[in-house]
Amino acid sequence: MTKSLIDNYPHNVINYPSLGADIDTSNNKFMVHQMGIDTIEQVAKYETVKSMVDRLGLSIEPMPQSHKLHKKITDEVKADTKRRLSIDKFTPIVEVIKLPKVDPKDKAFYISIIRNTPTLFDVATYHKKAKDSFCMIVYAGLHQPSKRISSEAMKIISKFLKRKAFKLHSLDIAIDTTDQRSITYKRKGAFKDNLMPYSKHGVISKGSSLYINNLDHPNISRVIYYDKYLKQLNQQKKEIITNDLRAWRRLEFTLSFDVTKSHNKGFTNYIENLEFINDLYDIEELAGLAGIKNYDSDYLVYQLNSLIDNRFMNNQESKEQFNSVDSLERFKQSEFRRYTLPI
Repeated sequence: MTKSLIDNYPHNVINYPSLGADIDTSNNKFMVHQMGIDTIEQVAKYETVKSMVDRLGLSIEPMPQSHKLHKKITDEVKADTKRRLSIDKFTPIVEVIKLPKVDPKDKAFYISIIRNTPTLFDVATYHKKAKDSFCMIVYAGLHQPSKRISSEAMKIISKFLKRKAFKLHSLDIAIDTTDQRSITYKRKGAFKDNLMPYSKHGVISKGSSLYINNLDHPNISRVIYYDKYLKQLNQQKKEIITNDLRAWRRLEFTLSFDVTKSHNKGFTNYIENLEFINDLYDIEELAGLAGIKNYDSDYLVYQLNSLIDNRFMNNQESKEQFNSVDSLERFKQSEFRRYTLPI
């Protein structure tokens, strides 16, 4: 029997994924116009994470100092106004858990483990623990159509996400769209006007991105609209990011949560709660205000079903590559659902 979030939800229309429908793709068979979860962050006790890594036969390795994540974390520490500990006494530590790849030639896919940051100091203080007791677990790149994700990697991530003791810290939900116009500071005023009242505290323009960092929303803490084509072109080979993707844009929403609250029982509890549905309706409203209405939630539903029940990754297409067009097609043709969404 299908497990639904919305048996008692006061909306009457349920839009199930259309079975067998074609998926909108680029020339390189990348999924376009899809909504999906791109990044998830959890907070957990570091020793618990280490123990779980050992049981899974994995290993934790230092993140190379050249990685851009080091600079991001260092900037966060420098921006800490509370100055709880001097940087020389408690420097941030970044480690990785390498995950299985589709092909050895692919770039490394990994889980990031971060320690000794102001956010984690606050959590430790709240629980009256040593300041290095907790870590941030980061799963990034889960909605990157131009990168190949293995089903084995997703199964490992699923095991971490299901842990109730691993508190949900943030969730990025991204909507891919096409927009022939460049994203520059010249669009800042119109973007603010269109997204009112969510944008009443202002819009920031930086490079080819527009940011809203304060929305007065219980969970949505940030909205970014940026040029996804330019970003991927800087990170991948030109033969992968071809000219037909030149209009590729992304609207991304960050949802943030208080890890010290007792009702925060982790990722799975949140997505099976009406709070998640309410947040998705607000995201849908924001996307509409931004002029983005032509997108599908098929990949999001596929992600959620697979993370809850790994059997959705057991077909041949998913085994070869979790996030391929063929894998999503196979999922859409299946009538079985563990999880449905009213979107």
